[in-house]
Amino acid sequence: MKKILLAIMSLAMACGIGVAAVGCGGNGSDSIVVIGREASSGTREAFDKAVVNAEGESLDDYSSSQNPDEEEHAGYVSGAIYLGGTGDVASRVASTKDAIGYISLGSVDESVKDLKIEGVEATESNVLDGKYAIQRPFVVMKRDASKGELQGLAADFYSFLTSEEAQGYMEEAGVISLTDTDLRDGQEVTQYTALSAKPATGDKIVIRGSTSMTDTINIMIREYVELNSGWCTNEMFDLQLQGSSYGRDAVDGDTTCNIIGLASSSEAESDTRDHFNIALDAVAVIVNPDNELSDITLEQLYDIYTGAITTWSELTGTEA
Repeated sequence: MKKILLAIMSLAMACGIGVAAVGCGGNGSDSIVVIGREASSGTREAFDKAVVNAEGESLDDYSSSQNPDEEEHAGYVSGAIYLGGTGDVASRVASTKDAIGYISLGSVDESVKDLKIEGVEATESNVLDGKYAIQRPFVVMKRDASKGELQGLAADFYSFLTSEEAQGYMEEAGVISLTDTDLRDGQEVTQYTALSAKPATGDKIVIRGSTSMTDTINIMIREYVELNSGWCTNEMFDLQLQGSSYGRDAVDGDTTCNIIGLASSSEAESDTRDHFNIALDAVAVIVNPDNELSDITLEQLYDIYTGAITTWSELTGTEA
């Protein structure tokens, strides 16, 4: 009897730590394990603005006034889990049977399942024509020209990012190419010519910003190094991706004229930053591959992330 009681107590403790209000993640409880990103994430910003309830209130509105767990990055239902990167969310959902989360569409692989939103798949055509509701631009930023232009090496890499050559690799990066000047926030597609020698100024290209843009920017670096293989190496890049807010702050504080910022949500007009949209991306809502759900509405997502819906059976009509 003592062993049985100890086993029951151990199970109760395991289920109560960290996810008490949303279930004991992946043990067949049917309780939804809610996973989100930290407040600095551009992916979260895009998701929270797109997900609305029947009255048109967005998760962004809700999170700005609600923080049941009183945590720095909170704002969802009590017990929600907040993770720092795209890979962290994908890994947690892949290993947690009852979890739901959201990541960049280009990061979806066979370890997770992405859901249709309002019956619409996240395809290139559905994103471009606006049918898929949760989408955002990938943004490249630099300091405002009035405060000083990028110099030498960083300026040349930025020039490559604006080019037609760079757009040729967007499909490989899992994002949607943008060539329309209006959709690029006024930035025309340019032509890039490789340099015969390293620019006279700048030893490092400092890049800061969104974790969702990891694949995209790494491909851009690879191609730039290859185009300029006579003098350019990977060691010339200082890459740290910790969130869109991190990228914006880095550009705002640039005193060396060599910092390029990345953000994975729309960039407003700014007195301190210039920017352009390099690509479009869909934010995929993901569940564990064993989850039978295939479609979800924006209103249902709102209810999950605010705690009005707490079990999968409320969505599927079947008990765990």
